[in-house]
Amino acid sequence: MDEKRSTPRMRRLKEGRIVFNGKKSLMSVKVRDVGPKGARLICGEPYLAPLQFEVLVNGEAQSRRAERVWIKGNEMGVRYLE
Repeated sequence: MDEKRSTPRMRRLKEGRIVFNGKKSLMSVKVRDVGPKGARLICGEPYLAPLQFEVLVNGEAQSRRAERVWIKGNEMGVRYLE
C-alpha cells in the first residue's frame, strides 16, 4: 500500500475517548497508528462521532482537537487541528 501521509505514524494500542457536545458526550476508543498530524481510532460506532471533537488518550495530560477524515467499518482516521 502506498503511504499518503507526509509524516510517519507509530503503531500504538492505547485506550482513549473522544469528547464532544460541549464536553457532555464521550465515546470510548482505541488509539492506533499515532503521528504528529493524526491517528487511527477504533470504536463501536464511529459514524456517531461528529466531524470535529477532542481526542483524550489515557496517560496524556491534554486532549487534542481533531477532525474525522474517513470511516471504514469500526475504524476512523482523524487529523489533528492544532
